[in-house]
Amino acid sequence: MEGDVPGPGGVRTVDELGSRLRALQVWSGLSFREIHRRVVSSRQQRGIAELPAFNTTYRCLSAGRTRLDVELVVDIARAVLGDESRAAEWRQAHQVVSGLAADASVVQIGDRVESGGDGFVGRAGTVERALRALETHRLVCIDGMPGVGKTSLAGRVASRVAEVELEFSVNLRGYDPARPPADPAAVLDGFLRRLGVPGSRIHGLGLSARAGLFNKLLAGRRTVVLLDNAASDDQVQPLTAANALTVVTSRRRLSGALSEHRIGLDVFEPAESAVLIGRAAGDKVSREPEVAARIAELVGHLPLALAVLAGRIKAQPGWTLGDHLERLEEHTARLRLDDGVAASLSLSYQALPPAARRMLRLLALHPGRDFDAYAGAALAGTPVGQAREQLVKLVQMNLLEEHGCGRYELHDLIRLMASDQARDEDPASVRRTALDGLFDFYRKTVATAALAYAPQDQDRIEAIQQTGCSELRFTDRDAGREWLDVERPNLIATALYAADRGRPEYTIGLSAILTYYLRTASLFTGAEVLHLAAIRCAQSDHDRGVVHNNLGAMYWRVGRFAEGRAEYQQAVDFARRAGNRLGEANALSNVALGYYRLVDYRQAMRCQREAFVLFEAEGSLKGMATALAGQGWPELRLNRPEVALELFEQGLAVCRKLGPDTFEEAFALNNVAAAQEALGRLDDAREGYEQALTLARRVSFVNCESDSLNSLGRLQLAAGRVEQAITFHQQALDLTIRLGSKPFTIEIRNDYGHALAAAGRITEAAEQHRTAKADADRIEDRHELHRAETALARIT
Repeated sequence: MEGDVPGPGGVRTVDELGSRLRALQVWSGLSFREIHRRVVSSRQQRGIAELPAFNTTYRCLSAGRTRLDVELVVDIARAVLGDESRAAEWRQAHQVVSGLAADASVVQIGDRVESGGDGFVGRAGTVERALRALETHRLVCIDGMPGVGKTSLAGRVASRVAEVELEFSVNLRGYDPARPPADPAAVLDGFLRRLGVPGSRIHGLGLSARAGLFNKLLAGRRTVVLLDNAASDDQVQPLTAANALTVVTSRRRLSGALSEHRIGLDVFEPAESAVLIGRAAGDKVSREPEVAARIAELVGHLPLALAVLAGRIKAQPGWTLGDHLERLEEHTARLRLDDGVAASLSLSYQALPPAARRMLRLLALHPGRDFDAYAGAALAGTPVGQAREQLVKLVQMNLLEEHGCGRYELHDLIRLMASDQARDEDPASVRRTALDGLFDFYRKTVATAALAYAPQDQDRIEAIQQTGCSELRFTDRDAGREWLDVERPNLIATALYAADRGRPEYTIGLSAILTYYLRTASLFTGAEVLHLAAIRCAQSDHDRGVVHNNLGAMYWRVGRFAEGRAEYQQAVDFARRAGNRLGEANALSNVALGYYRLVDYRQAMRCQREAFVLFEAEGSLKGMATALAGQGWPELRLNRPEVALELFEQGLAVCRKLGPDTFEEAFALNNVAAAQEALGRLDDAREGYEQALTLARRVSFVNCESDSLNSLGRLQLAAGRVEQAITFHQQALDLTIRLGSKPFTIEIRNDYGHALAAAGRITEAAEQHRTAKADADRIEDRHELHRAETALARIT
């Protein structure tokens, strides 16, 4: 039976993964010899030179393993299952047990493909061949050794495709020396967000569902996708949409359908090498053609090495080509290397001014993939203007790649060389100081951007933020959001790096500052990765309590209520142990939400009363307002609207002490209006909801805007204005789906269903209630579950 196939889901250790792999072998009925034969045959077909011995395969399937070769694990799963997508599950499981899953989920998506510009040399016939394959088969795979020019060629090909409407590009990090290959599910998350799909919708989709939706959304739209630096077939397969023109690059030859439209890229022809050198040396090549040819031979005609060497030639116009050749030969001999590539990179590095050499070494320390001049300045401890000057020098020497909008990136080979130089030339204390500067820049700028994005969070962010101000300023919410969106992969990458290298305060600080942005932007995977890293490295009960509370809020937002309640309870325990009364109050208020969803209203009110006492003792007006509202809603559900109204009005009075135009006041207005509605004072309720809606829109509080629209829809229905009610509910539903708030979405679907039923649109109404019922059951929202079941019974 299909459902009986052993899979890797839920494994937490290497031993568990090995046990599950052995169970798969037993299920298949295949002998060790047959599995080994299939693995070898598969690798031979894919052009992989490394073939495992029988004993290697046998040991991989034996008990007691403390380490497993991920490629062999995936090959065994592929041999047994014959299914790339299911084999990919084993790679992802290996990443989890190896602690690499978090890094694999950090992905940077580009919305345009770099063409290579005027620096592109030769390859004319290859470009035309690739274009024909792309137009005919919608897929082309370019493979070759590192530095051979795969990315440049792929960018050139993609840029030559006519009448393109959409472009996507991503570095899949197949051979990144410091980080694992990108998770295809995370890549698809980024693609779908670029297409406007709400994060809340993406979060609930598995890998195959995300791939299917991506392909569906590209229908009728001419799209080019560049998948650069791929690691394996199972990484690429989910990303090759039938409705897109896809260009793949990899250092290895991919198999199956990916190999059918393959272009194996080799080094430059001598004439192409001469053109590249000639662009830097001018007529020196015509005067010394044999010397130019010898230089090209010495670096193996490798495009990357030639480009770096050309940058050095251009920077030293007083040198003849003979001088450059002699220096290259001497350096190769001194290093005792046969590899002219290493010599070329080393010589170009040595030719840099000291400040540029230092900048290159420090850039190689950055845990992320790409960066801007401000990050370079932070690493080097220099003003940003000086940093830009050094970055320009590195670009001119072809040791640094510049992308649009002032972003820079190091080629893997150059990063390795620069990292080696940093270890040789810079003491550990210097490297730590550079990273401290980078972390300090990100911490300050994150706080500044997060405050622009959510000005209502000012007290909390300023309490977290350490002394000092960021050099960057953000004029409004959109500017803050734009910076956070661009730098998010770097922020999470640096947080993961810091968590594992003795800098817990940085990771914990980012977890606290970014929690609202990640939650409201529906970046749930990033939030979970960040908060779990912070929990892993937290060293005090105070910090543990805060992070568990933030993680609980994220789980609550996506409807993972059981996990949310567990995190909130841990937050209470840690806060009490630490004597953090404000943290205890926040966690208690959140625990109350769990009781509320379980229809245990008296327990919910007990927790909120305890929280209110603590908030009041600490002088937290926001907390007091939250606890009063948290007491009022259970009273409303218990059919005591007069008591609820009194609590809500107290909460509104407290909110107004916070100042004008706050998120808290908008919510409080909604709460008061809800009690008025329950009391039958519909005119007062309508006025209150409209005030809340106006304020919510003025302060860009989308959550409250959705709630107000939904409530106004209920009043329209009560007044017999069915079509107006439907309009309000549809607007509210669209907003809350975009936000990713599962509890609000369920409530709105039920209200929307009532309006549709009143309009005689029974099929649509039933669909809304069925969806609400399924979601409410999944997240244990018993009140909304009862509403959905009652509505379905009535209309069907």
